[in-house]
Amino acid sequence: MTSHRSTAWIAALVLAMLAALLLAAPPADAATAPVEGTDYFLIDNPAPVRGAKVEVVEVFGYGCPICARFQPFLDAWEKKLPRDVDFSYLPAAFGPDPDHCWDDFARAYYAARTMGLKGNIHDRIYKAKFEQGRIETCDAIPAVFADFGADPGDFASTMRSFPVTAAVSRAHDQALRWGVDGTPSIVVDGKYRAGMTRSGGPEGLLRTVDWLIAKQRPLHRGKR
Repeated sequence: MTSHRSTAWIAALVLAMLAALLLAAPPADAATAPVEGTDYFLIDNPAPVRGAKVEVVEVFGYGCPICARFQPFLDAWEKKLPRDVDFSYLPAAFGPDPDHCWDDFARAYYAARTMGLKGNIHDRIYKAKFEQGRIETCDAIPAVFADFGADPGDFASTMRSFPVTAAVSRAHDQALRWGVDGTPSIVVDGKYRAGMTRSGGPEGLLRTVDWLIAKQRPLHRGKR
């Protein structure tokens, strides 16, 4: 026969386990939960879970007007990220394009990192492109990086350097593996890809990303 004390202990243990599961799980409200195939997509051959942090990557383009409008929302969201989330950027290298300058801007992103340029580059490049009209052609990109202390000639040379070319090639291949076909796209843990929908807008995309992070978080516990 089970004693009253044993029964109470078992009940308390069960309640504790249920509470832990509820805290770990993403929101269960079917009316608000993101929909696979609409709000997010499962990536073919997803990356294995590794490390203690959920990895989140925005695939972006400085020549993308939607990315520019999304950036203030992303900035505010990034500042509030918990410590168990690792956020980074990946420039979209979709090929030569006189309007969006995909490859040129990707080269500029990696050139700025190679040269150690500091400052709020994201916001200022978007502003130079879409508010100030300073980047009307792809060839105008190096001059804008003088704002960050770079010599335009040196910057242009760095954009064409082997390390930058290799980085752009890797970014191109990574976006292909993730199935990215537009920007902004956000990839969570190399497993899920989310984009902005007409109904959800920037806030909807970030809600989806938060939901996917919560979905992946338990898989990282205990990893290093």
